[in-house]
Amino acid sequence: MSSNTQHKPTVGIIGGGFSGIAAAIRVKQELGITAHIFEGSDDLGGTWYHNTYPNCACDVPSHLYSLSFEPNYNWSQRFSNGAEIHQYMQGIARKHGLYEQTSLNTQVLKATWIEEDKKWKLDLRKGDELTFVYFDMIYLSVGSIRVPHVPEEFKGFQGTVVHTAYWDPNVDFTDKRVAVIGSGASAIQTIPALVKQASKLVTYQRTPAWVLVRKQYYYSRLAKFIFRWIPFANKIYRFMLFLSYESSYLLFGYYSSIYAKIARKFLAYDMKRRILKQGRPDLVSKLVPDYPPGCKRLTQSEDYLEALCEEHVTVERTAIQSIKGRTITTVDGNENEFDILCLATGFNVQGFLGNLEVQGKDKGQTLNEAWSDSFPDSYKSVLINGYPNLFMILGPSSLLGHNSVLIMTEGQVDYSIKCIKKMIKGDVVAIEPTLEAQSNFVKNLKEDLKTTVWKGGCNSWYLDARGDVTALWSSTVTRFLWLLRRVGNTSDFITYTK
Repeated sequence: MSSNTQHKPTVGIIGGGFSGIAAAIRVKQELGITAHIFEGSDDLGGTWYHNTYPNCACDVPSHLYSLSFEPNYNWSQRFSNGAEIHQYMQGIARKHGLYEQTSLNTQVLKATWIEEDKKWKLDLRKGDELTFVYFDMIYLSVGSIRVPHVPEEFKGFQGTVVHTAYWDPNVDFTDKRVAVIGSGASAIQTIPALVKQASKLVTYQRTPAWVLVRKQYYYSRLAKFIFRWIPFANKIYRFMLFLSYESSYLLFGYYSSIYAKIARKFLAYDMKRRILKQGRPDLVSKLVPDYPPGCKRLTQSEDYLEALCEEHVTVERTAIQSIKGRTITTVDGNENEFDILCLATGFNVQGFLGNLEVQGKDKGQTLNEAWSDSFPDSYKSVLINGYPNLFMILGPSSLLGHNSVLIMTEGQVDYSIKCIKKMIKGDVVAIEPTLEAQSNFVKNLKEDLKTTVWKGGCNSWYLDARGDVTALWSSTVTRFLWLLRRVGNTSDFITYTK
């Protein structure tokens, strides 16, 4: 049967962030299939559309944090802000006509596998209208960094509350008493801006973060000219960035090595130097971490530590005991009253599906329920036993602590396309991994993770409630791409023919 007469499956994509955009473009380029994207917001962009807090930026260089098949020669700076990244995403979406194949403001309530038809049914809501559609296969590309984490104890605060994940630009911090909860990337980017406005700021943090100096710089017109008209130069530059970040895995994968110990001493020395330079020796013990670098995500900032050294800023490491009205009380009895509570508490990575229910072959349990109290098993981080024709992009076991996740995205999308091509060629209507193949992948993944810094003893969003590293890939990006270079043994799959 010629490729021209072979049936091409219909494809639905849930989520319009980088993963959904990459999947839609590549499916069209490689398979000639126009996939349909469903996005709950009023624009494509995902994380980079929603996150608009002060100083929001990516901590991976822009020439690396971009799609390899859609280079941007005009990045303004090494680490671009969220608005510039979103503009890049809008540009490539327009270039490939993705807005014409996207349903915006459309929430996918439930995805259900219909066994007798070998199709996925998507229940949709747009405003008050409820509808449903069917697809031969779907991409679950909602991303793990999407559902804001709001601890219950802070919901009773009676002042103004703002979360960095859904920033309200109308909140005025001028001369206000501000409490910031959290010490992750969003807190580290936001606090320097708030310090300039607030009359008083207290940062509550259970554990401090390792903070490197961000080596930020702007690209000259000459550099942009070279990137555009000498494409090989742009590719070399991106490759050098990749190698630099890829080599940093040594710090995470072998955190007990001499190299990692030397790196830790250097980082601690540099943080101490910056704090002492501001005349605040009292903050050294509070701000220099006592856990190995990388156990929590490494952060970068040239002004965060300096901002915490301001006279009207307090670093509070003591645990919070209660919140009554506008007053926060720590376990040592210290009380502070605030006008604004800023939650930089990150995301519910383990509950990333949010209100989206995914029902596979087992009608007695959804994917949400299966993963709520156990490790999120998958096959090569893309396929899931019991969920035929579902391709997961940037879900559990595929995020990174050391490199650009967009390379992972492209690897997963390309792997899914190889699967689809093989299905079309063999007149296969559906595939799923065998339980044995999936279990072997998870077993090897967990074994690899045992000796990494992410199991180094600290609590982070990489871990679930049981202490398992569920968010991250266990090794280098190179190894991941090698794993996904081909579909592999047919014995790893359950196939369904017409």
